[in-house]
Formats: sequence, structure tokens, C-alpha cells
Amino acid sequence: MAVSVDVVIPTFRRPAELAKCLESLSKQTVSPNSIEVIDDSETDYGPGISRNIGWKRGNADAVAFLDDDCIAPENWIETIQEILENPDIGGIEGAMTTQDSLGNTISYNPPNRFKWDRFKTANLIIRREALEIVNGFDERYFLHREDTDLAWKVIDAGYSIVWSSKCIMHHPEPLGSMGIYAPYPRSEQLLYRCNPKKYVESAAGLISFESMRNGSLWKLQRELRMIQTPNDVKKLNRFESWNLWSRAWLVSIFWIIRKNTIGEPKGVSKNLR
Repeated sequence: MAVSVDVVIPTFRRPAELAKCLESLSKQTVSPNSIEVIDDSETDYGPGISRNIGWKRGNADAVAFLDDDCIAPENWIETIQEILENPDIGGIEGAMTTQDSLGNTISYNPPNRFKWDRFKTANLIIRREALEIVNGFDERYFLHREDTDLAWKVIDAGYSIVWSSKCIMHHPEPLGSMGIYAPYPRSEQLLYRCNPKKYVESAAGLISFESMRNGSLWKLQRELRMIQTPNDVKKLNRFESWNLWSRAWLVSIFWIIRKNTIGEPKGVSKNLR
């Protein structure tokens, strides 16, 4: 029997984009079990709370998370079902495309060297049993990183999340940049507290000539050691900061050496169980 799939879409004051997203879901070769749209336009709770409301409304075997401006290809649900026929797979990180400044469709995926700093809920599918075990999204996140946090918890609970280039999603507006510091230092602190070892890769991914030139790297380092609002997340102390960034710089240097000697990894790491 095929795995049933609920689709969860949080939305915030983007009715035109949402309509296009829902239209693409209406053309699926296999219909989802349900489509849960959580309108956060008035409450402004944030996507984490909205997604928790959405997945708890359904009862399908798996939950597919989208953004409200995503456009799904017609075989998206069908592809999810085919991949989840393997009972050992607990979730799917699907590939994404976006549009460049000229309107061309281009690939928009994390670099293959990233093992942990990935997992965007513009195309993330998790089995319901895994969501129930980890209690879904951490609702302390308001914006940014709640998706990565969820995936790490699912993996740490013993489930595998596989990368699939076939389970593709179009996201016309580029996502919050990968490898560029987004201005949500409290979210970065939360993700660090989720798993300091995995966060080393996230920090390394933020190290670049551009982030040093524009000061965003130094800003993040300072803000991780500051109490943010609301003040419910422990700031990094001096030792934690030193340990994080010394290891992150080593990882970043290793990436540069590898790129200049043997090149970038040919495929996505089988990071997951």
C-alpha cells in the first residue's frame, strides 16, 4: 500500500503566491491525503508554530512541508511515495530550483560538501512517526533555522533523511542564502544549542572573503556571545565561541585545500543514518 502524504503550507500575506502553489498541487498525478494551509497573516507566530499546527491536523504516514510560493511538479507526490516505499527511510530532502536575476530557472541546492547545514522546509518530507517522536518543530524559533533543527533531531532519533534530486521543487524566490549570514542571531544560538558539533559546519559555511569583507562574519561572532531578545537562549561563553570558530576555520581551510587539489565532492554525503 502506498504511503499517504499530507502537505503543510504556512502562509503570510502572500495570497497570489499561495494560489499558484495550490494550483500546482491540484495537478498532481497522485493526490495528497490532505493539504493543510496555515494562515499566519494575523497571528504572526512564525513558520515553526504554523507547521506544527498543520502536521498535527493530518493523519497521513508522511508530511511534506512547503513554502507558500513553491511550485510543485506534477509527479512530486508520486515521487515521494516511490522513495518512501523503503521503510528504512525516515525523510526526504528534495532538490530545488529557483530563478536568477534574468528569470532563468537554475539549480538551488546546498553544496555537496555540506553534510549538516542543509534541510530547507521548502521541500522537506518527514514520516509522521518521526515527527511525533521529536515533537515537531521547536517553537522557540521565530524565523530561520527551525527546519535544520528539526532534521537534526530526526536524524539523532535514529531516522535517515535521504537526498533526492528526483524529488524536485521550484522556489521562484531564492531562499535565505546558504553560506551567507542571515540576521537572526537568536536562531543561530538555538541551532548551536541543538547540536554544537553539527553547528561547526554551519559556522564554517559562513566563512568567506565576502562575509569577512562586509563584516557579517564578525557581526555573527559578536552576536552569538550576546543575550538576544527574548532572552530564553543561553549565549555562547568565551570558551564555546573560541572552540566553535577555531574548529570552523579548520573545516573551512580543509574545504579550500580539497577544492584546489581533488575538487568538490561528486555527490551529496550520506550523512545520515
